[in-house]
Amino acid sequence: MNIDQVREIIEKEQIDTIKLGGVDIDGVYRGKRIPVREFLGSAWNKGVCFCDVLFGWDIQNQIYEVPLKFTGWDTGYGDIVAVPDLNTFRVVPGQEKTASVLCDYYTEHGELLNIAPRSVLKKVIAKANELGFRPYSASELEFYLFDETLKTMNEKQFSNPKVLLPGIHCYNLVRSSAVEYIIGEVRRRMDQYNIELEACNTEYGPGQFEVNLKYTDALEQADRTVLYKTYIKEIAVEKNLFASFMAKWQEGISGNSFHIHQSLWDLNGTQNLFYDTNNPHNISDTMRYFAGGVLATLHEFTALYAPTINSYKRFVEESYAPFNETWGIDNRTVACRVIASSNKGARLENRTPGADGNPYLVTAAFLAGGLYGIMNKIEPPKLLVRENGYNLPPEIAKPLPQNLTESIEALRGSEVAKQFFGEEFIDHYLSTRLWEIKVFLKSVTDWERKRYMEMA
Repeated sequence: MNIDQVREIIEKEQIDTIKLGGVDIDGVYRGKRIPVREFLGSAWNKGVCFCDVLFGWDIQNQIYEVPLKFTGWDTGYGDIVAVPDLNTFRVVPGQEKTASVLCDYYTEHGELLNIAPRSVLKKVIAKANELGFRPYSASELEFYLFDETLKTMNEKQFSNPKVLLPGIHCYNLVRSSAVEYIIGEVRRRMDQYNIELEACNTEYGPGQFEVNLKYTDALEQADRTVLYKTYIKEIAVEKNLFASFMAKWQEGISGNSFHIHQSLWDLNGTQNLFYDTNNPHNISDTMRYFAGGVLATLHEFTALYAPTINSYKRFVEESYAPFNETWGIDNRTVACRVIASSNKGARLENRTPGADGNPYLVTAAFLAGGLYGIMNKIEPPKLLVRENGYNLPPEIAKPLPQNLTESIEALRGSEVAKQFFGEEFIDHYLSTRLWEIKVFLKSVTDWERKRYMEMA
């Protein structure tokens, strides 16, 4: 899309406000609303300045009290420049005379900001293109809807929220009709927002839902996923409801996953390189090596797939979330599920990420692991067909990291991560994850009070 096409949309839709921005390290979509005259005047190509604290605070806007090279009190919190990617320009349904556009972040000297998550993904995609591949991807994210508002959730301190649809009603069309007033609105609004959906359904937790985004180019998929997560929360607020993508909001119920599907095509997008009828299960050599690389890097990339303290509560045996480094044919007990029944649909599904993951970093990690496998012809472990991946002993299937500390140490020692994502990003990301641990270790939880307050 070029600026003339954007002007046509603005005039046709009588747009007067532009939502402009991008995500921080935690994947929170942050930005500004600017008048359309400012956007058309210079912002569309010269960008808008933001304080670089965007990459110097945590998910709750608390300043990182850990050493950072890029930003901090010692650097004076200068500006970065958010430059719109006009290909992401779209009208926002339900928000009067408003459009949105995602941005890439640059330094004041015009250099692409290497620590920005969208920059990281673009770097990995460029490597795929260099190797002759065009990556396609799709997202399946689960979320919970609560019969609460932002105000009541804060008053409750996010404790004991009332779910919108009590009980487990996975795929239940009758029960889901009771919440069609919001889920139907989600489907229609997303379509108007140029975020194509394939399906949506009630999921395996009380008040839990899943929406499947349509397969597209990897960068477009990550952009759509960012907008999708944010927009569902906005629609929920309109309906006096509360939506959450937290990985595991309560013990004993289903967690929120971010199942991501990927395949590699030729640069023209005409041939799926994951499909080969001459090989067992139609798995091409390219797909096999891709899976080998994903599984070989799974341990060291888990900090990107599972970025918070809470993320690791999802990794429970026999919960439909992965527990170890496994792959299989149409198997939901493994980390990587192969779907290869047709040429067009042949792909690999990574079931490791949680819905709390940063869409750009999740997509980048999945793709980077696969490219590493292809470049080094890495053979994956045993392919599971009709077997339970949870039952495999650890000497055969290495368990996933059990906490964020373990994941950080694995990422710190990863030469593959530095190769694909750059040392500058890895250093910054590790510092932010160490901060998560530091903040958590200082907190006193409800679990501790219930367990120790009386009996200690």
